[in-house]
Amino acid sequence: MTKTEIIQTAFQTWGAGGYQTTSLQTLADKLGVSKTALYRYFRSKDDILVAMRETFLDRFADSLRPLFESALSPLEERSDKGKILDALLLVNNGITEFFAKNPWYFVFSLVKLHGNTDVRLEIEAYLRARGLDFKKLRLAAEDGLGEKDAYPALSQLVFTYSLCIIANFLKGLWEEGRLEENFSSEAPQGVCEIIRKVGEAVKNGLRFSRERVDALDWEALEAAAKWTESGENLGRHKGLIKAVASAVAAAGPWAASMSMVAKESGLSKSGLYAHFSSKRDMLRQLFLEEFDEVVRYARDASRKSVVPEAQLYLAIRAVEDFLTSEPEFLAAISSLKTQNINLDMRMMDGIKEDMKKNSTECRSRFFQVFSEIKNARGEALIDETTTGAILFLLTDTLIRKPESMDYKAIPDQSLRSLYRFIALGTNGVK
Repeated sequence: MTKTEIIQTAFQTWGAGGYQTTSLQTLADKLGVSKTALYRYFRSKDDILVAMRETFLDRFADSLRPLFESALSPLEERSDKGKILDALLLVNNGITEFFAKNPWYFVFSLVKLHGNTDVRLEIEAYLRARGLDFKKLRLAAEDGLGEKDAYPALSQLVFTYSLCIIANFLKGLWEEGRLEENFSSEAPQGVCEIIRKVGEAVKNGLRFSRERVDALDWEALEAAAKWTESGENLGRHKGLIKAVASAVAAAGPWAASMSMVAKESGLSKSGLYAHFSSKRDMLRQLFLEEFDEVVRYARDASRKSVVPEAQLYLAIRAVEDFLTSEPEFLAAISSLKTQNINLDMRMMDGIKEDMKKNSTECRSRFFQVFSEIKNARGEALIDETTTGAILFLLTDTLIRKPESMDYKAIPDQSLRSLYRFIALGTNGVK
């Protein structure tokens, strides 16, 4: 047994079983050794996770470096927009291919690294030292596209949306038991298929009419989508839900405790049981009741128009306005958002099982809104998988706002850019 064997087995074992709940003993059992034997190589599970991160980043950099160098040339030369977009898509195809061939690296990056602001700068520096300067790529693309200091950056939207598509594709193979066989060296069709899917989605978005998107009365739609909290949602119970959201935002859904909520709400721990029968009930009420409210509001907003392009923008702005009005809830669901798209299918405890069910249920409820957006033939334009991707992209964009910017100060232009990307893909770049 070597360090390399331990690390590679950890990617698959912990990735399949869930990083939160699987242990060193699980890894030792998979390797056919005692737990004590692992301590000859690593002092703890955290040490293995650090080694896994370095292994992933090294292989990621080695795979992408040649494409990265090719992509930077047209960006630095400020070529025409078509060549700049091609350069971005070249890098994106490389990322897609890497993750398609290494699905357990994808799970690791999504669950342990994506959206982790504590390690983002450290990771950027690590990759930069190995020839992958993503900040340089982003700034060069923004400059070439005339979108300097853009928020959200087009490159961010492209890469994040691609993550959703890759995850859902791999998840489908996992559920069918075809994940490993589809990406073996003897079966390259899986890699080609996922690259094609990602490329088409990123370029075309939902294939909405660009003419009708350009003709939207943005200001009128934004005014129509403004969220106003109704009197029935005010009061003590609403305050408790906000206290739950604050605790989840601070510690995550698994570590958040009744004691933390009691402290946030000013109640005793025993007093909470008058409102919630258990921690599981508390989390269920947080996610499902709050999502019921935002879904109801998004549906009301989207029904203010009969034009599909306008309906989608109304729904997106309604959700955005609700979430930025309740930043505790936004922060809470950001800790949950990967549950909608990761490959962690084997939930090991009741809380994780509930979170998975709640996440899926929330997506299904939003799909009821988006499924009402139909073309002239009465055909739904957005499926449930795409609904999840839209929600992921929206919450990710909001969470990644500049630190100096208040949520309610996010420019309308930022949400318009996000919407154009969802509706038209990179083909919507002006």
